[in-house]
Amino acid sequence: MLFGKFIPHNYQEKLIYGSSFLLSRLINGNKSLKEIPVQNILVVKLDEIGDLCYSLHVFDALKEKYPTSKITLLCKSFCNALVEAHPSIDKIVHDINETESKYDLWLELRGNWNTMFKVFFHQPKIRLDRATIRLKNKKMGAHPHEIQTNTEIISPLFDTVPNLQPHLFASESEITKANNWLQKHNINKFVLMHPGARKELRRWNPEKFGMLANWLNKQYGLSIIFTGDSSEINLINQIIKLSGVPAYSLAGEINLGGLIAFLSKADLYVGNESGPLCMAAISNIPCLGLFGPGEPTVFYPPGTKSSYIHHILECNPCDQNSCKHPGNSCMDRIGLIEVQEKIVELLADKYE
Repeated sequence: MLFGKFIPHNYQEKLIYGSSFLLSRLINGNKSLKEIPVQNILVVKLDEIGDLCYSLHVFDALKEKYPTSKITLLCKSFCNALVEAHPSIDKIVHDINETESKYDLWLELRGNWNTMFKVFFHQPKIRLDRATIRLKNKKMGAHPHEIQTNTEIISPLFDTVPNLQPHLFASESEITKANNWLQKHNINKFVLMHPGARKELRRWNPEKFGMLANWLNKQYGLSIIFTGDSSEINLINQIIKLSGVPAYSLAGEINLGGLIAFLSKADLYVGNESGPLCMAAISNIPCLGLFGPGEPTVFYPPGTKSSYIHHILECNPCDQNSCKHPGNSCMDRIGLIEVQEKIVELLADKYE
């Protein structure tokens, strides 16, 4: 949207939030939202992998309330493989121009100027948005976990919102490919490790990852499988050499759908704060997240099978581009022993 290009970056989100809040007030007015019949739903989620993961329960809740409805998701194209097998999503589009002209319910979990202009000129019966909840929580001095925020967004539609958690669904073809790969390499139990992250300051020390891989292999007999995108191949190869044990890399070889399939079969996941960590956290497997400069609470892995380590310094959260404690950053302060202790706790029931 050209309009957004003329607004300084630091003001864009505030202006979008304020405009989105007012737009929902305009459309909803004093309607009794719970009673309005809904058949055609658009969910706008133009976010990254982790954000989309923590919104997936919303689709199930909507399908439960409106079982005959058609639910369309507008998301970024690279997220397609993440959600294409989800049973509560009927259609996926990647461009606002691919959407229909009219919806009964327009759910804006993360939109932009383009989506707001379209909904203004093609007003639905109901519009719910993230901005309204974020402004309310900010006023209360709170920034809850993303799962809770997304639940609060849809709460006006329910007397009691269903107590649902997000889940991932792998396609049959991806499950078959994962099974074939594991059989080919004679792997029965394994840990999936992701040492990468979009920002360098979010990455745990490669040498520690290597020592952890060695320990997991010798302590639990787990095969070591690293995952990541093609930009992380060199990092993973370096860690495999440092580990001193046989290990495998899926970096650049599988898409998000393939990762879902491997996660469904893993005995453990360990990784930095990133999209794959969020995927692992809702895959019902033991999962340990390593957090550094990111904001506390909001993206911690949920559930009784998940845990995290986060040394929160006085500078947290930071811009993640420069560090006030070079050589002793929040990620540097995560020790190998404390990671091992957390894993022992996570695997206590499985490996007594």
